[in-house]
Amino acid sequence: LVQAQTRWWRSSLSHCVIPTMSEYSEALRVLGFPKGAQPTEEDLKRCMERDALKVLQKPRMSAAYTVLMQCTSSRKPKRAPPPANNWMVPVPLLHEPETPPTKQRRTDSPDPESPEKVQTHPAAQIFKCLDEELSRLGQKRWAGDVDWNEGSPQVSANDVTGARYSGSAPLEKLRKSVETGAGQQLTLELLKQVLAMASGLLSARWVWIAGAPDVLILQNKEILASASARRARFGEELALFLVRRNFPSYALPPAPVEELDVICLDLTALFSAADQFLAECRLLRRPAMPLAEVRQAVQNRTDRVLNQQLLMQLAALSDGLLDFRWARPKFQAPAQLDVAQLGLANASQLLDHRQLEERLATFRAAASSAVANGSLPCKEMPPEPIAKVQF
Repeated sequence: LVQAQTRWWRSSLSHCVIPTMSEYSEALRVLGFPKGAQPTEEDLKRCMERDALKVLQKPRMSAAYTVLMQCTSSRKPKRAPPPANNWMVPVPLLHEPETPPTKQRRTDSPDPESPEKVQTHPAAQIFKCLDEELSRLGQKRWAGDVDWNEGSPQVSANDVTGARYSGSAPLEKLRKSVETGAGQQLTLELLKQVLAMASGLLSARWVWIAGAPDVLILQNKEILASASARRARFGEELALFLVRRNFPSYALPPAPVEELDVICLDLTALFSAADQFLAECRLLRRPAMPLAEVRQAVQNRTDRVLNQQLLMQLAALSDGLLDFRWARPKFQAPAQLDVAQLGLANASQLLDHRQLEERLATFRAAASSAVANGSLPCKEMPPEPIAKVQF
């Protein structure tokens, strides 16, 4: 009803005469507004909702609303000027072109190599032959590890080829088959380029076999296990470096002269992995870790087994850096040999990358000094306590 009345009053404003001051004052008095007030349209709407029935019953009140609505609609509020902004800088408008410019190729950038050319590249052929040969050796190892007895849970249709078994072999054992399959001579420099572009699919380290150094090539199938996916990944990396015309090189140390040099390389890798693992455990508020867990972590990271001989040599060369001690993890539990880091300012100190590099440099200096003397020292592990360990 109020909306209908409002629409009727607005339609009648076009042909109504503007009321005089006496009529305006009388309308204010009838509707209960103070003398000289200027009610807005919102105020009149609220009043009409309140006096809806009175407007229908009393023509005088209806006429008063008509007078006030006429005066309200004739007043136009003045818009306030926008605030001054002394920091505003006028920027001329630029008309956009009708057709956007097309992206032009740089004239000095070389064209990407075709997939056929990438697959026929000598590095791609060598990677393919290396990967296939290592996979074959991994399947042989899988066949030897599986229990083939009837009813064994290891024999199932889920893994009948050992596809996820990674293989490893010395370079001289793989050289003949790889060079025959790739039709390319496998030099050490070319091998370094292949290992660098493999991006973790293949790795290598020096070993001492039959009185001579050799490169042990290891396969990693935790990233990718499928042979086609591994070749595709290597092809992508190779195409990228072909466009750059700059081939990387794998960080392989110089060829060792004697077996002692190979042992030092293994000990350096083992210490680096163990020290980093212990530093990560300190973040979890575990300053000491059981030797069994350290051995497993080191083997997973370096693919090297920390046997008892290497453990005693590692303990001797890491004097002041690592501590081996017996402890009981809880009351009435058997004692276990723990490994902890030494040379820290306090028990809660956390090591960053720079400090780990400094500790590794200290270990390398001790190993180099031992090699110069002609022998590596050994340090026996502390004997297992018979009585309870006192905390």
